[in-house]
Amino acid sequence: MTSGGDDMRLIAGRYQLGDRLGRGGMGTVWRAYDQMLAREVAAKELHVASDHHEHHRRLRRAQREARTVARLRHPHVVGVHDLVEHDDRLWIVMELIDGPSLARRIADTGPLAPCHTAALGLQLLGALEAVHAAGALHRDIKPANILLRGDGSAVLTDFGIAALEDDESLTTTGELLGSIGYMAPERLTAEEVGPPSDLWSLGATLSAVASGVPPFQRPTGAAALHAVTFADPVIPERVGPLRPIIQALLNKSPAQRPSAATLRAALRRVADGADDPGPLPPAAPAGPVQAPGPAPTPGGDADTSAYLADTPTMTAPPTVSATSTAGAPHTVTGTPTLDPDPTLISSPARTPDLDREPTLVAPAGPPPPRPRGRARAWWWTAGAALAVAGLATALFFTFGPPSDSDGDDDASPQPATSTTKATVEAARGWQPATTTPVRKGDKVSVRYTTGTWTVDAANLPLTGPVGHTRADDEALRFAWTDCKVNSDAPFGALLGRYPGNPRNPHAVGRAWHFQATRPGVLQLRINDRDGSCLDDNRGAITVTVQITH
Repeated sequence: MTSGGDDMRLIAGRYQLGDRLGRGGMGTVWRAYDQMLAREVAAKELHVASDHHEHHRRLRRAQREARTVARLRHPHVVGVHDLVEHDDRLWIVMELIDGPSLARRIADTGPLAPCHTAALGLQLLGALEAVHAAGALHRDIKPANILLRGDGSAVLTDFGIAALEDDESLTTTGELLGSIGYMAPERLTAEEVGPPSDLWSLGATLSAVASGVPPFQRPTGAAALHAVTFADPVIPERVGPLRPIIQALLNKSPAQRPSAATLRAALRRVADGADDPGPLPPAAPAGPVQAPGPAPTPGGDADTSAYLADTPTMTAPPTVSATSTAGAPHTVTGTPTLDPDPTLISSPARTPDLDREPTLVAPAGPPPPRPRGRARAWWWTAGAALAVAGLATALFFTFGPPSDSDGDDDASPQPATSTTKATVEAARGWQPATTTPVRKGDKVSVRYTTGTWTVDAANLPLTGPVGHTRADDEALRFAWTDCKVNSDAPFGALLGRYPGNPRNPHAVGRAWHFQATRPGVLQLRINDRDGSCLDDNRGAITVTVQITH
């Protein structure tokens, strides 16, 4: 909350502010009370720049955000109630969703199963079809911009950088907005964007939700820019049958990505439990956003009520829009409250890892020359991003092509400390813990974050990084010799190894700290040997790896 008298500000003589729910690059979101209609709402306060021109440009952007969302009527798109100006600031009043963001949900309880992820993907696809049919692009789809209702269904929010084809550009020449790790490569290379660009972001989101790790996560914004533009995505095995879908959506060429109809059929198969999503042929080449027209009519969204047990309990009844402009309404079991003007509540914001993707808000400047290829566009994009990050733009223009690694090149100064998260799967052997190179003398810290696993899904409960209890470990004594990697640690313990460590493999437990005596790769795994020993393993845990150079 704000301090002093700001706690109970009355906006436009009607909306009384309460707790601050979250803050982002475009504005601050507050819990508010609508005194006229006696209901709770969310009020988004636009951040105001000191520059007069910038102030008015941001006001126009906020107005477009409100108009974009207000024209939509879809159960998986946040509803807008009002647009008011107060104390020279613009406020967007929206429904208030009583549920966490998808990013927070993953941070708290770990990645979702492929079928659950696919069910949410179907709902988000329907929301995007409604957005595209309205002549708009969302342009910032990521787990942090997706809220979960009390019934577990998804709501697409934060249209702060949505682009309307029938209005002036939201960004002045040379400005780029969005979250790097979820941003389509054609946006980074100044090429034509359209609905396939949002589908790319949906693919990156599905990968992050099903694995816990964004597919282009890198230790720096510059490295993430390079990865999105040139590198293949990192898609962990735990995404299962979603892998072909994610790979198709993350194709560097927009024309090679599947159509919404093809994607819907594939997601439906996975949501229904199929091991194969079916064919994913590329769609016809897509141009810019078309003028608004009738929304497509896809099949009904997947019902997420079956996953409600995995969703945090909410304090208010869920509300569901009665109609949909792009797909049948979400089907909810039980007795949710139907309200023609639903009110939802958003949980207080945290900053989970999936919400820490670098965000570009590059200053406007003279237009760059039309790029002749991805490599040339990269120079302009990276330069803009580095200007925002406060890094030396000359790094890119003077010292050669960008690298996806943090090598020892003296011309590329590295941050003193890099922090990443890694998901370690129970059904795999040794797995690299970070893409950041570890050099001689580096101080390395590994800390358990979240997740559970087991070495015997049929007979043993899930456990954490310290491994199974002594009693459960004793019950598997017959397999100690054949299946334990570290005989001194219980089955299910998190193990780590690094070249030169005298205690390889090391029982990590909840934390492990060491100083590297030589360069190498840090690897982690469950205490269960490769081969048939891993066949009945289930689950995964996430760790935070910090490297101080």
